[in-house]
Amino acid sequence: MFKDKTILITGNGSFAHAMIERLLTTDIKEIRIFSRNEKAQWETEKKYPDKRIKLIIGDIREYNAIHEATKGIDYVLHSAALKHVPTCEKQPLEAIATNVIGSQNVMLACINNKVKKLVCLSTDKSANASTCYGATKYLMERLALGIDNKETEIMCTRYGNVLGSSGSVVPLFKKLRDEHKALTITDPNMTRFFMPIGEAVDLVLYTLERGKHGDLIVHRDKTATVQMIADCISDNQIVTGTRKAEKTDEALLTERELNHSIINDDYFIVREDITSDIEYLQPLTSDNGKRYDITELKELIDKC
Repeated sequence: MFKDKTILITGNGSFAHAMIERLLTTDIKEIRIFSRNEKAQWETEKKYPDKRIKLIIGDIREYNAIHEATKGIDYVLHSAALKHVPTCEKQPLEAIATNVIGSQNVMLACINNKVKKLVCLSTDKSANASTCYGATKYLMERLALGIDNKETEIMCTRYGNVLGSSGSVVPLFKKLRDEHKALTITDPNMTRFFMPIGEAVDLVLYTLERGKHGDLIVHRDKTATVQMIADCISDNQIVTGTRKAEKTDEALLTERELNHSIINDDYFIVREDITSDIEYLQPLTSDNGKRYDITELKELIDKC
């Protein structure tokens, strides 16, 4: 599906790099990376000396910038966001400006430039949101799935924590271990959804290929407790207590979304025109989800 196609990725974090590596194995024509992070753009240029990669400095908060960047684009993968939960709590207006208004700019630019498909990356924290970060990503989803247009197919993906991604708990714990410091655990029994970066890329590509306008597609991630993650890295641990607005567990889908979903392979596909009557489906939370085997989890963490 990528032959002679041009794709744009907003943001330049762990997902962008993993997607670049996957796309470079295809016959894609061009990959554009749109980010305001000049250092990250420079590092990407050095890491991937491939002529098909074009790096654009810009901010999704500026409509004109993203409008210019999406000219001549076939597909857009929107991963740019403010993602650090405490930062979004302290500066909610900044989170709104990037995650909501910035995302709207991306959508409008895609529509006005007749981009074929746009996939917006969201988070399990948007389901029953209790934080500013989760709330802004929920609003992004509602914008994406509710916008009425005839030019661009817009879809959303939603998943939990990506193992080893920048700003996530695994690199933080590894840094503390390497500095011979205790791992700071908020709540040992707290559960979260986790997935390798490769599965995140698979989810987005699955959505790009098979999704329809208005779809929310969710991977059935496995779960782990914070204690399990810590035990895979170091025995030197201290419990600090939960942070403001932090949940004991997360949900990939709400009960209402489950009632409008079908299961295909390892994916839930949520569509408003679906009315499902699947009695065995319980609200999909990290507390009742399938747990990682500790050996499998340690192997994944060691690779991060």
